[in-house]
Amino acid sequence: MNQMSESSKSWYAVYTNSRAEKKLALELSKKGITQYLPIISTKKQWSDRIKTVLVPVFPSYVFVKIDIRIEKLKVLETAGVVKFVSVGETPLVIDEEDIDAIRQLVTEYPDRIKIEREKILAPGKKVLIKNGPFKNLRARVIRKGSKSSILVSISGMDTTVSLELDSELLETDEEN
Repeated sequence: MNQMSESSKSWYAVYTNSRAEKKLALELSKKGITQYLPIISTKKQWSDRIKTVLVPVFPSYVFVKIDIRIEKLKVLETAGVVKFVSVGETPLVIDEEDIDAIRQLVTEYPDRIKIEREKILAPGKKVLIKNGPFKNLRARVIRKGSKSSILVSISGMDTTVSLELDSELLETDEEN
């Protein structure tokens, strides 16, 4: 098998089944695919004890560095992969600098990473939609949807439209 040049490879985000991130990262590595799963340790409270656990910084996402033309199928056929994060049909390329910035944050400032984004997106909160067809519209969180989605309402012209959006697409006033 000929070694692909590193220059033809780019970073992509892969959406995973719930709680399948660590297993998927391992499977991708076994297939010889460069992957990155940013993980930080956090304390989990149970009724009888506190335990330190390793959790993904971006739940349900693993980053892969591949030549999309050649290795896309190899990634999609891996157990735990749902889909590539895409714009329309095109998998979204993630800048190397962004991956480096995440690595630096995880390594040097793990305590600053707020894993509890869901708490920020509480019902009643005003949010800004960061991407997609409703980009830059203000909305209000109604409730938590399925998986990592959040139900929001957009008001205007005496109507309210309810949408279920991925929590990653929303930004609160505290965050922006």
